[in-house]
Amino acid sequence: MKFVKFKGNYIIIPSIIIYAFFVNWISANLGVMPIDTFGFFDTGFNILKNKLPIRDFWIFTGIIVDYFQALFFWLFGETWKSYVFHACILNIIVSLTFYFFLQELKLNKIYSFFYVISFATLCYPVSGTPFAYLHSYIFSLISIFLICILLKKNNPVMWCFLPVLFFLAFFSMQTPSVYIILILSFFSFYHFFSKKDYKSLKYFILSCIGCIFFLFFYLFLSKTPLENFILQYFLFPISLGSERILNDPTAYVSLKDKISFKGLVLDFKFVHIFLFSIVGLTIKQFYTQNQNKLSIYNLIIILSSFAFLFSQLVTANQIYIFSLIPILSSVLHCNIEKMKFSKYLKVLIIILVCFVTTKYHLRYNIERKFLDLEKINKKEIQNAGILDSKMNNLKWITPYHEPKEELLFLKNSIDYLKKDKRRKTLITHYHFISTLLDEDLNILNRWYLFGNDTHPTETHKYFQFYQNMVNKNIDDNEVQVIYLLSQKDEIPFDNIKNYFTEKCFKNKIIVENRFSSHEIIKCKK
Repeated sequence: MKFVKFKGNYIIIPSIIIYAFFVNWISANLGVMPIDTFGFFDTGFNILKNKLPIRDFWIFTGIIVDYFQALFFWLFGETWKSYVFHACILNIIVSLTFYFFLQELKLNKIYSFFYVISFATLCYPVSGTPFAYLHSYIFSLISIFLICILLKKNNPVMWCFLPVLFFLAFFSMQTPSVYIILILSFFSFYHFFSKKDYKSLKYFILSCIGCIFFLFFYLFLSKTPLENFILQYFLFPISLGSERILNDPTAYVSLKDKISFKGLVLDFKFVHIFLFSIVGLTIKQFYTQNQNKLSIYNLIIILSSFAFLFSQLVTANQIYIFSLIPILSSVLHCNIEKMKFSKYLKVLIIILVCFVTTKYHLRYNIERKFLDLEKINKKEIQNAGILDSKMNNLKWITPYHEPKEELLFLKNSIDYLKKDKRRKTLITHYHFISTLLDEDLNILNRWYLFGNDTHPTETHKYFQFYQNMVNKNIDDNEVQVIYLLSQKDEIPFDNIKNYFTEKCFKNKIIVENRFSSHEIIKCKK
């Protein structure tokens, strides 16, 4: 890479790789929130069995994450280790890209290393395992770093990578990527036309065309109906987003609920400290006409940070953007050096970043707040390898059940499913069971929440489409029995049965409120 001078980095770069890998590895193996932790486990396995997202089962996020996971399973085996390895690699890639970005800003290598280590600590380890929002966030960040580098050292050919990153970000998760794509596209076209850089524009547009062609080629090759794609990846998510932004009473979370002193200020106080400091310095630079490339970088970082904050406000997840803090603090550090402010300000920034990194590392990576495990007694942790050797390394604990009891329940349930040789569908958030059984369990959804939050239910305008897709899945796969496996009262059959038309069931309770079978039988006339 012409952008990166490796001289003097032969210790720093391997150190970043090793640290970014292991800080995520340690966090990922500690505890689970089934609905989030296993969201891409069986779907990656299903792809290897030619059961594809959108075409064969309902998803509305994360298709890139699914295919990446399928690749990791194919390369390294269908195990928990491969699953965690996927997230570790993403943490490494974005950490190295951040380091190269800081080197382009001419920040001292030691300072750069410090900020990158802080970033690697706060980025993917908050989840630890593949998570659609984090993939989208990471590809969006890499896009931001790349455009800043391109604006400084224009290389026409390198502009073709920006649409590819947009593509990866958007098809990991629609938000926050769509906001970042709009912001960076504006700056890109401003550069092309203000600098009359039509050669770079040509490469940018050709890359956009290539990405669109690849998408339609994939849809054609996989025989995925265009209607499925548009409805699942565009129309349904838009309906969710509009409900949340417009504060619809049926929305799982609404923007109004997040607009409070705590939601706007306290939750992001450290982000705001650095963000508004950069805003102030940028305004000062414009007023004093001391404008330079750093001012443009500041503007890109500022607008992108507000976009990330807005996206987080309408997200029904724990906060995942604390890694903005080392990015903002490093950019602030560069501004202070450029404007020749007191060196003590840099010391203050470093001390504050140390404090924040330690604070959130303990809360999110050690106490596992992202998985709602912060107040759970970690002494009860059990080795998930008792389920199957494929799950070795995972230290099992969840917010809902005593670990030993839950693993025993799952072990018995898996054995029960294994003995049933009928063609079956499993509805669950324990989306690793297909992989453990090495059996296609004909999943219907990635997730099962019943307020129109993960799939259309009876009150949603797209329910008829979803119902038709579910029935096609059942009929095409000649499913004979449907199993429900969940935490207590998590997935009631009363919420499921209306998905199936012209079907009757013989119901059997295996474990009260947690595990049941529903054999499809002929309806009595």
